[in-house]
Amino acid sequence: MSNAVMIFSVAVFTALIVASNYLVQFPLNDFFTYGALTYPFTFLLADILAERYTKQEVLKVVRFGILFAFIPSMFLAEFRIAIASVSAFFISQQADVYAFYWIKSKLPKIWWLRSAGSTAFSQFIDTMIFFHIAFLFVMPWQNVLMLMLGDYLMKFIFAFANTPLFYLFGIKMQKLFGVFAR
Repeated sequence: MSNAVMIFSVAVFTALIVASNYLVQFPLNDFFTYGALTYPFTFLLADILAERYTKQEVLKVVRFGILFAFIPSMFLAEFRIAIASVSAFFISQQADVYAFYWIKSKLPKIWWLRSAGSTAFSQFIDTMIFFHIAFLFVMPWQNVLMLMLGDYLMKFIFAFANTPLFYLFGIKMQKLFGVFAR
């Protein structure tokens, strides 16, 4: 991975994480927050990168994204939100990368499954970690449960709705135009 791709990818990860950490504080309704609309794009970016680059390179982008997002998140979000987000992101994004490569090795021709499947799996982990740390002792359990269910439902839908974007940027454009060249 070139330095330019690394820097750009880390910057996008960082921006998406910080925006999501800020936006998760604002519920859209009883079922999900605004953060649920931005956060799934971090998984899409990881999958697009994983289609072209090595596991180690993608994990490096993910880890730097977490590192650079932590301090701004502390200023834009409550402490528990920032801690919950960094914890959930650190574990779930790595789970996404490992699951992506595992699915790719087992079913290499089913390109949509490696993106949507790894994302749906890892975002379940993310949702469980994040909402337990961020809201469990702050809100009644029923409210936390409703937010978790709604948030994961949104993430699950995005995991599959992002499939055309994964195909365009992860599969098609790489082959046609050499996008994300080394």
